[in-house]
This record gives sequence, C-alpha cells and structure tokens, in this order.
Amino acid sequence: MKRINLKKAVICLISALTVTAAVGSLSACKIETAHPEAVITYSFNGTEYAVKYTLYRSVRPHTVRHFIELANEGFYNDIIVHDYDSNDWFTGGYVYNAEDYSAKSENAGQMGEYFEQYSKENAYVQLYADGVMTPTVFKDSAYNDETEKIDKTQYVPALFGEFTNNIQQEITYDPLSAELGCLKIYYYEKETNRKVCVLPTDDQPMRNIDYKTNCATSVFAVQTGASSSYSKSNYAVFAKVSDEDAFDKLLDAVGDFIDDNHGGTKSDFYTAVENVRVDNADNYTDKPETDKGKEVDFKAPKTPIIIKEVKIVKY
Repeated sequence: MKRINLKKAVICLISALTVTAAVGSLSACKIETAHPEAVITYSFNGTEYAVKYTLYRSVRPHTVRHFIELANEGFYNDIIVHDYDSNDWFTGGYVYNAEDYSAKSENAGQMGEYFEQYSKENAYVQLYADGVMTPTVFKDSAYNDETEKIDKTQYVPALFGEFTNNIQQEITYDPLSAELGCLKIYYYEKETNRKVCVLPTDDQPMRNIDYKTNCATSVFAVQTGASSSYSKSNYAVFAKVSDEDAFDKLLDAVGDFIDDNHGGTKSDFYTAVENVRVDNADNYTDKPETDKGKEVDFKAPKTPIIIKEVKIVKY
C-alpha cells in the first residue's frame, strides 16, 4: 500500500482551499467595464417591452455609477413616465399604483395629490443617508483650503453635472450625442447662486462650481425623437439604446394607441397638472425655506408608460 505524505497532503489541501476562496471572491465581485449594459422593461397598455441600453462609464463615470446604484436598489422599478408630450420622456420621480392612478388621472387636482403622495424624493435622499449612494457634490464649506480635502459627511444628495456646458467640466473624448433612444440625466434648474465643490475624476477638489448645474437627482429622460431641446451640452447623455427594434415597437405602440383611441389628439390623452412641486427635499439653495419645491407643470397620461424594472446585466 502506498504511504500518504500527510504534511504534503495538508499543504495541498490548504492551497486548494485558498484557490477556491479566491475564485469565489472574484465571482462575487462585479468587474467594472467601460460599457455596462442595462435592460429597461417598459409596460404600456398591458404589454411589456424589454429594451437594452449601453452605458458609457468611460465618458460619464459619475452619472453611470449613480444610475447603476439606483438601479441596483430597485429604485426605478414601477415608476411612471410622467410626461411624454415632447421628444423626451421624463421618469424617475413617482411610483405607479394602478388603482389610485386610474381613479385620479381624470382630475387635475387629484392627480397633483397623487404625485405628492407617491413621490420617491424622500426615498432617494434616504439612500444617501444610508450610505448606498456615492456622493459627488459637497457643500462649499466641506472644502479645506489647507489640506485640500473634502469632508465627505457634508454631501449634497445630488449629482455632479457631467455635460460640456458645466463650468470646469472638460470631456476630451465624447462619442455620445443627443440622439433617438439615448438616456440623459435630467435636472430641474435652480434659481440660486450657491456654490458646491465636487470630486472630478482626478480626485482633486475644485471650488466655485454652481449648484444649479450640479443638482440632478434620480430623474432621467429617454429621447424619443431625432432632436431635443435638452441637448448634451446641458444634460449628461450617458447611454445609447442598443436594441432599436424593441424600442421602435414601444414607440409605435404608444403612437398607435393615441391614434386609435384619441384620433391622434394628444390633449384628450393627458390630464394637465399645474404647479407640481418637485425637489422639496432640497435644502441647499439660497433660501431653502422658500426656494425649495420648484413648481413645474406636467401632462399626466391617462394610460401611462410604466418602467417595471431597470436591471443592470453587465457591469
């Protein structure tokens, strides 16, 4: 009978366990690529449309990370495309509740109450408080002139505006354009002179950046036309549609539904809701007691588009 070298066997066992642990550790990690991929599942009039997108981390690293972090938390699941009477569909702010939405969508006053009741704004801010989100915008007082460090506890729950017209934001290579099917982070403009500091890609803090151009939260827009007034010069385009057939089917379904049920007249399809208050949780304006809660107008569709899920399929 062949004798077993116990010392050698123990060493081999330890080595095998080490390799196994390392492989397991690697498999548990998400390897970040230059072009992550997401699938957005839209639901309209009882039919679902799964549309695939390519994200551009190499061009908009902060914006893509922000979007992925929200998607991983299920933040975008069951939200409403709450205004799509233009070449952009805006989404990210309100949860869809079928019974309440159906009951209130015929009445502007009740629809305004619905938006307030089902807003996801507080949930968004809480994700920062829970440490889920990576801060990119900080109060100006968080910057230390002597040590050139930022106190990261003094964050503002907003996103660094990675677009070309934002002060001191330079993008040397940008293959993205404001084109059909692209995704853009949207922000409501603030009437404020407040400044913030940000951490750009080189990890060097900067001062004197306008808060009003670095105040995006969770809302993103899907461009549905060849052109848009929300160009990449003022809004961060961070993804392109990579499944054009599925996206075209969704656009056709919406267009056909309006034609068949409303004779192509969009005014019958929407309930106009005036003075909807957004960004109520914003406390970093010149006069937070009066400036927060910007009032905007929406056209709420009686048959809404719902985003059932945003799933990151490649990191």
